Amino acid sequence: MHTRLTIVLCLLAGIAQVPARAQEVAGLVSATTIGTEETVTYTLEVTGADLQSVANLQPPEADGLSLLSPTPSQQTSISIVNGSVSRSIGFRWRFRPEREGQVQFGAARVEIAGSAYETEAVSITVVPQSQRPQRRPRSVFSPFNLFNDPEPTPPADITDRDIFIDARASAREAFQNEQVTISYDLYFKSGLSPRNSRLADSWDAEGFWREDLEVTDRAVPTMTVLDGTRYNVVTLKRVAVFATRSGDLAVDPLQIATEVIPPAGSPFDRSLYSLAYTPIERASPTISIVSKPLPPDAPPGFAGAVGDYELTAQLSTAAVEIGEPVQLDVTIRGTGNIALLEAPVIEPPGIFEVYDPEVRTAIADEGSVIRGSKVYTWLLVPRSNGLFEIPPVRFIYFDPTRARYVTDEVVLPVVEVTGSAIGSIAVSATASGFPVDDIAPQLRTPNWTATGSAPFHRHAWFYVLIALPILGLAGVVIARRRAVRLATDTRWARNRTAHPLARKHLKQASGLLNAGQPIVFYEYLDRAVMSFVGNRMNLAELGLTRPQLSHELSNAGVDRGVIEELLEFLDACDAARFAAQRPNLEQMDHDLARARRLLSTVAVELEAIIT
Repeated sequence: MHTRLTIVLCLLAGIAQVPARAQEVAGLVSATTIGTEETVTYTLEVTGADLQSVANLQPPEADGLSLLSPTPSQQTSISIVNGSVSRSIGFRWRFRPEREGQVQFGAARVEIAGSAYETEAVSITVVPQSQRPQRRPRSVFSPFNLFNDPEPTPPADITDRDIFIDARASAREAFQNEQVTISYDLYFKSGLSPRNSRLADSWDAEGFWREDLEVTDRAVPTMTVLDGTRYNVVTLKRVAVFATRSGDLAVDPLQIATEVIPPAGSPFDRSLYSLAYTPIERASPTISIVSKPLPPDAPPGFAGAVGDYELTAQLSTAAVEIGEPVQLDVTIRGTGNIALLEAPVIEPPGIFEVYDPEVRTAIADEGSVIRGSKVYTWLLVPRSNGLFEIPPVRFIYFDPTRARYVTDEVVLPVVEVTGSAIGSIAVSATASGFPVDDIAPQLRTPNWTATGSAPFHRHAWFYVLIALPILGLAGVVIARRRAVRLATDTRWARNRTAHPLARKHLKQASGLLNAGQPIVFYEYLDRAVMSFVGNRMNLAELGLTRPQLSHELSNAGVDRGVIEELLEFLDACDAARFAAQRPNLEQMDHDLARARRLLSTVAVELEAIIT
């Protein structure tokens, strides 16, 4: 009882301290369904203005309703919404229905501080008096009743007008795979307090790819006026849908179960019904979307991407040695169904070994449009030297805003591959298939001369001359087999170049040691070890993680102690490269010797698997 008095006194004392707020007008009705013998009150509510600034007040024009009195009554009220206090002035007119059915209030007009405002039209329904909704008795508040416990007023039934779900789609017609954003909002009147809201049934959108958008877990209700009634609004779900086929599609209703407190007859009756939560279920309307097929004139290479995108591509380097990988990064960023984008087709020259791309996807679900990027990373390993031109990278998508196909293209630089490679030996042949060099010239008529020397077969050089063609032919056969194997057996070819390439990197590291360049020095130590292991085991060094390296060495039968020492050395190289204090020459010389010893140990361990 004393608490009620304190609340009222505090509200009365705070009227003079209400902060100013932006001027707003709204048209409210006392009921949306009335009987033929009842009256309805229309309230023009002005917020954020003083009574002295209000002028030229005009009641709404009504269709099917007659105005009882042109002079409105006035009421000033104070509301607290989300901690913000505002003052509003209500101007009320009473109307009587002239007929049954749908009737409408037009716009009410008013001037506030010289600016004209008007409300939106409001429709209500007039039914026979016997069918009118049951009314809740109105509690009359009086300061003199504060010390008397009033009779409790039973709660009214909760209708679909008191609390409901509205579904709004950003478009009802879109191209196939074009984004449409759907927002599900819960509307509930003041006095209702939903709690424990949850999905009452599974929600589905057959024929669509779906991406949920971010929604605040503890959203603060906002206030709005809908059809002459004030509601609190909370967003339940926001989702982006992409039609996977054309035609007339439908998104299922969103159904929730919640609990609310029925509105009581008076704010002071709330304590008597505070525990009387009523379980209810509500469902949103079905959303119908027409999915239009894409135009038939799609360029070759189009993979179904729809949206607004930007393509970028770059090579990690344009100058490499044989066997060293080149990294090609292709990035597609923009708005659309990022998750289902397919990788562009790349067609490098045949001398490059192409590994499957690594794919990284980043999607931002903030706002009303799906944004993000997709990065594809290919490793290209050259097996021959020369200058090679990689064809441009192309990405084709359909822009629904402009209703046309767009082709993005990025031109890549020419790649220069250096180093030595043993190619296949080209041998000319006759029509019969014999090598040209094996055909002897035509013999001429000899002139026989008697000599006193010993016969040829008695000289050692005679047998040497006989053996030389056989040895030469054997050498040609061996060289040809070696060349063919180098060209066809990648594992064996890389194994043969492992030691020379490692010695080359160690030699370069030794030169950097003397030049006092520790960062590049440790890069070459790391490269010497990783290229040696990669070539001996036919692994792609670039992108090879420490766990993958440990797993491959373990499968090859390398001793666990050697593997741990190898990983420790590689970690030490990384630490030295990024350390704030540069290592001294003594430490660098120690690490160079350690790298040589480690390569010898690993070579011995891998000897068993060399083919």
